[in-house]
Amino acid sequence: MLIAITGGTGFIGRYVIRRLLADGHQVRALCRPGRESALEDLSHENLLFHTGDLVDGDSLDGFLADARYLIHLASAHDHFTDEQMQLVNVKGSENLVAEARAQRTPDNFQFVVVSSAVIGVPVYSYYRDSKRVQEKIFRASQFPWVSFRPTLVYGVDDIRHTAPLLRRCAEAKGTYWIFHEGLSKINPVHVDDMVDAIVRFLDYERGKEDYRIFEIAGPAGIPFNQFVDTVIEATGGGVKRRNIPRRWVERITTFLHIFKDMTKARRGAGYFSLHHEHNILPAQEELGWQPRSFADGLKDITATDWWRE
Repeated sequence: MLIAITGGTGFIGRYVIRRLLADGHQVRALCRPGRESALEDLSHENLLFHTGDLVDGDSLDGFLADARYLIHLASAHDHFTDEQMQLVNVKGSENLVAEARAQRTPDNFQFVVVSSAVIGVPVYSYYRDSKRVQEKIFRASQFPWVSFRPTLVYGVDDIRHTAPLLRRCAEAKGTYWIFHEGLSKINPVHVDDMVDAIVRFLDYERGKEDYRIFEIAGPAGIPFNQFVDTVIEATGGGVKRRNIPRRWVERITTFLHIFKDMTKARRGAGYFSLHHEHNILPAQEELGWQPRSFADGLKDITATDWWRE
């Protein structure tokens, strides 16, 4: 079965491609010009490339030809500008729907959208809004679709989030400051578990008849303080966790706002003051999926020193 994928050169995308190839599928990865080399180590006779860019609709011509699924992972996150997020997350999604209409019919093709659990979080950011719009674009496409909403995904080779966190907590001394009480819960999910949910859906016949949204997270939420303490212990670090109550953070940011824009910092404080519990029962019951605990996941990702480099 031919499966197209966007975002294949990213952290999660590489895991998805590796799993699909191992399962015997043919994979066509969308790569911006010159980015094919990022997948050289995954070289396989069933790994194909389509050179193009989500923001250039003409460059997508033929990308979805003969594909049974599109696994859409590519995304501009909130470290990009609002304009970049609009182009990639919104315009890019519109371009993919247009390409699907040109190449496929609704009865032999399906969108598998990997969006974000923060869609439902009541804290404003342009990123969250762009992801909400993205999902609506695929809902309105007349093609079958499924949306996976993962929470924080961690794992080996995640150099943007996981590795810096492990290195920080592994320091021999110092203080790990948390700018809130640390009682709000988060629910990180191991990248292999994230990929397993997607792959299980490909064999889920009922999911091809009507539409699904699957929240993907760990088996249970853990307080942020416990999250940090668990990482410190797993890495053998000597840093001490310290909390600054949110009321003091708000007073400080209000004062600093006189001199510079602190909007992003305020939103960040608001985000981590919320509990992040996710309903993973649909994925468990319909897909037979079961994620590992964060403690077990940490044992896996700290078994080697990849993150120290």
